[in-house]
Amino acid sequence: MRFAFVHNGDPLSEGLWSGIPLNIIRTLRGMGHEVVVIGNLPPHIPLFARVKTQFYKRIRGKMYLLNRDPAVFAARAKSANRRLKEAGRFDAVLIAYPPDAAYLETKIPILIVHDAAWTQIVDFYPGAERERMAPETLRGGIDLDKTALARCSHAIYCSQWAASSVIRDYGISSSKITVVPLGSGIDKPPTRQQVADYLKNRLKVPMKLFFLGREWHRKGGDIAIAVGEEIERLGTAIELHVAGCVPPPPLPRWVRLHGPMRKDVPAEAAVLRELFETSDYLILPTRADAFGMVFGESAAFGTPVIASDVGGVREAACGEWALTLPLNTPPHVMAEWAISLYRDRAAYERLAWLARESYETHLNWPAFCRKLVEIARACGPMASSAHINT
Repeated sequence: MRFAFVHNGDPLSEGLWSGIPLNIIRTLRGMGHEVVVIGNLPPHIPLFARVKTQFYKRIRGKMYLLNRDPAVFAARAKSANRRLKEAGRFDAVLIAYPPDAAYLETKIPILIVHDAAWTQIVDFYPGAERERMAPETLRGGIDLDKTALARCSHAIYCSQWAASSVIRDYGISSSKITVVPLGSGIDKPPTRQQVADYLKNRLKVPMKLFFLGREWHRKGGDIAIAVGEEIERLGTAIELHVAGCVPPPPLPRWVRLHGPMRKDVPAEAAVLRELFETSDYLILPTRADAFGMVFGESAAFGTPVIASDVGGVREAACGEWALTLPLNTPPHVMAEWAISLYRDRAAYERLAWLARESYETHLNWPAFCRKLVEIARACGPMASSAHINT
């Protein structure tokens, strides 16, 4: 099949949406499909949108977000529409940010891939509090989502948590939505034999926890510290390895800092890989996440997970191999679970292999892209045309 991947940013960047567009493009190409990237669209920010931004910031003390302004995307779509026509025939247009689809003018089937509705992001993610935003931004985000979902042929969301919100909040038919979990953010997954080798070298002293996240507080770094303190109080030596961010001091003596990490820097990618290989647990008691590709990475290495039951996390960290608990769970509950497995190699290895099986069956990009291709074929140009004309 021949796909166009349209995005206002650079879909080939590892830094765009945790590398999800890049992984989709790379996997589709590896499966023999052609993907034409139509990215880095000119901003085309209308003057009145710039004025609104400054007005709300300086006069009202509110955020007016250009990436939730319908006028911005209507202007930007002119370039996307022109480039789509110039690029020739496609079987489907792929969209990873719903507003990019809102004003596309094409009879080619449009497929949206995303992780949450705007209505879920508001008051969930830090910085997206309702009281901080201009009313027009709140309305604009909803309008863009609705317009994009009405225009597309089908939408793929990575969790039922997100899909249910889209159906409920926007009145979208469930027949137009499919839930497909995202793959992991790992380029070359270990083999099963390598995982078996990793397991032989785990459960040594001290217990090794691994925290990976760019935002210390949102990802629950302070909770991870509290869990570590409980593990130590209960008599087990501990190391907490922190990568992706620099947490604020003071920190316990057993915290090991690895700093910000980039997967497109070979030396840093090697450090991340070693941390997955050698850690007994990935601990990420996040306060806000729509899914979490890192859980798929952990599963690939057969590393059990300690996480929070928020957003779509339970659908990413899905099964016995992941402990997903409400945010108000006392740290000692997570500590006791970790210690019980740490002291029972057979039980630990059973969960490690359950994690690996989750990766192999559905938390990988080939599985995701096979479903995407199936949906694209089912939509077909005629189905998309009929939908758009109604």
